[in-house]
Amino acid sequence: MRLLSAGLVLMLVSPLKAQDSVIVIDPNAPATDSIVRAGAPPEVISDLIALYNDSGSTRMQGDVTLPPGSRFEGSLALFRGSLRIAGRVVGPVTVANGTLYLLPGASVQGEILVVGGRLIRSEQVEHFGADRVYWDAAPVIRTAEGWLALRERRRSLSDLATARTSFQVGRIRTTLSLATGGTYNRIEGLPILFGPLFEIRPSPRTYARIDLRGILRTAGSSEDRSDFGYVARADLRVQGQPEYGISGRLYSQIDPFEDHPLWNSESGWSAFLLQRDYRDYFEREGVGGTVYIQPHRAWRFELSMSRDAERSVRITDPWSLFRNSDRWRRNPLIDDGHYFTTGMQVDFDTRNDRERPTTGWMIRTRFEHSTSDDIAPVALPVAVRPNPPTGGGYATGRLSLDVRRYTRLTPKLQVNGRLRAEGWIEGDRLPIQRRVSLGGPDILPGFDFRAFTCAPRGFRDPASPALCDRAISTQLEVRTRVELNLGYRMPDREGSRGRFIGIEEADLVVLGDAGKAWLAGSGPGQVPVNRLPALKEWAFDAGIGLDAGGIAAFLAKSLSEEEPVKFVVRLQRRF
Repeated sequence: MRLLSAGLVLMLVSPLKAQDSVIVIDPNAPATDSIVRAGAPPEVISDLIALYNDSGSTRMQGDVTLPPGSRFEGSLALFRGSLRIAGRVVGPVTVANGTLYLLPGASVQGEILVVGGRLIRSEQVEHFGADRVYWDAAPVIRTAEGWLALRERRRSLSDLATARTSFQVGRIRTTLSLATGGTYNRIEGLPILFGPLFEIRPSPRTYARIDLRGILRTAGSSEDRSDFGYVARADLRVQGQPEYGISGRLYSQIDPFEDHPLWNSESGWSAFLLQRDYRDYFEREGVGGTVYIQPHRAWRFELSMSRDAERSVRITDPWSLFRNSDRWRRNPLIDDGHYFTTGMQVDFDTRNDRERPTTGWMIRTRFEHSTSDDIAPVALPVAVRPNPPTGGGYATGRLSLDVRRYTRLTPKLQVNGRLRAEGWIEGDRLPIQRRVSLGGPDILPGFDFRAFTCAPRGFRDPASPALCDRAISTQLEVRTRVELNLGYRMPDREGSRGRFIGIEEADLVVLGDAGKAWLAGSGPGQVPVNRLPALKEWAFDAGIGLDAGGIAAFLAKSLSEEEPVKFVVRLQRRF
């Protein structure tokens, strides 16, 4: 626990400035004449490629040194390596995925652009011009002709399984698409989404769309649900400062209880390959609406309302590649009924990238108040919850909080932390479909799936439902970039470094997690509603692994209980 606390403190503070005779350009340092960021925006990448490919640029690769007394006139560009300047350069200096050293006596008359590395400047250095430094690697490759080109963004598997075509008539743009639902589960099998999307821009700042999607469930017929679902959505958004919008939805769809222990696509692959579905599901049919305002790029405020019928669904028997003869885990029954839900959400997001952030904050808090006049509750032990009112007047409140911090300490070292809390906050106790649990590959990978469900002794349910009122967890990870070179590099026609096929680099990840799920109340084994559990009651684990971007593998071990070492394969980042 001391290690976890120390790591969180390290994550929240800025790195110390370098001392003495060397100055390291640091994205967390106070603002100066330099423009320094962690992640380069698209326009900077365009500048980088243009400067490197300019016909007047002298292009180099690897480690290059300009000794004292030397003089170079013109544009100087380097890709992958270290450029050490101790002489005089008259012209711009560009470095892509490398480090620029300005040694004592160096003089540069021109703009400096470093993307994917650092600028290390010694004393007794002259520089006339602006400098821009971005630590995150530039998404570029060197072609066989020696030019820099933008590396094609890796497409997700769901994108690869999507067919679409677009055309425009007047001011309305229409897109017809056929795609998978991005997952596979024991209720629907592989859901197929199809339908048109209509988009129009009435003015430069106004954007409107109507998205009509049918959902075909391929798992086969079931007595308690249809083979067909739908989602119809209309959005109107006014862009600018501030940005605001309104949307409405009409839907009949299958939704999961919880958004963990795996991401949607990961749970789908687990179900398809190994017949292990890590989520539970229920059917929602109804209507909803949302309004939001975004006064600043980092802030977003949202208010939503929905009225829907929520029903239990039973498992079907979709095919899986392995273990197809095994039985699927039962899907838990829910508290059926019609629910009217009002939600309020606040987002604060300063991450430099949504998919693979390296710096910034992400804070999301959401409150939901739900009522029902015809709830049909599942019978649960009184130790889990009192019987909710069934003749009308049922009302409950749920609060969730997700705080994430990403900190880049050096170009290759990163510390990330997360605090997550969710559960019942007021009114009657939560229905089954909104209760929580812990344990599994995501939040506590050192423990089995649903290791902490709050089920009392003697309670047996093959579905292993989540029964806890509340849950809290913290996650800490330290990432450092390492070279693996697992693959083959295709030499270009000049015999120099060409395109690499395989895993060239990966993140070595050291992780630690802690969490607790509990029932709130005054009974045996419960925690008072106005308190958090004592730290000695929390579960702890630690692990190590490699994250190559599209696939990761970890070894995780419980520190608080006698559990065997767990081997976990992930297809997406933990958070």
